[in-house]
Amino acid sequence: MTDDLKQIWQAEGAAETFTKPENLMDRSSTFERKIRRRNILEYAAGVLVLLASVPTCLMFAGMGEWLLAGSMGLMVPATLFVLWNLHRRASNLARRPEEDCRSHLSAQYRRQADALRKVPLWYVAPFVPSVLGVYGTVAIKAMGVRPAAEIVERIGLPFGATLAFFGFVIWLNLRTAKALQRQAEELEAA
Repeated sequence: MTDDLKQIWQAEGAAETFTKPENLMDRSSTFERKIRRRNILEYAAGVLVLLASVPTCLMFAGMGEWLLAGSMGLMVPATLFVLWNLHRRASNLARRPEEDCRSHLSAQYRRQADALRKVPLWYVAPFVPSVLGVYGTVAIKAMGVRPAAEIVERIGLPFGATLAFFGFVIWLNLRTAKALQRQAEELEAA
């Protein structure tokens, strides 16, 4: 009887799909460290954006450039919104003693994939009004002083580069979300 069970077990390929609990724990811990490191970098970048935006806003306000001051001022709530969402949507899940390692890691993959899929809404979109405000204000101020072709020529490339950067950020996050979703599915199927 024991030999029959062993043969069935080996025939079904159970040995190939079995994952040692310590391997799952290592994968989970490594993934959580990556998330924590990414979030620390994002928080630091957010602080730098705030440290640059606030003085720039005040400088433009002091010069009487209210549209530029307003555009730079919009960076502050945008940055705070992004940092809040980073914490709310993309921080590590708390470990629960009743949850096995495989379920925790799978849930962690799915949480991060969901956060990354929604990056266009909570990470990129908040900065769009500020960016449009800066480029729009520069274009409005140049109208009547410079020919339209020169205005487009001077702000077209930086504006296009900014949009390309936003597009790259979205693409990269959607690509990573698909990979994480696939990892979660593979882990659950194993």
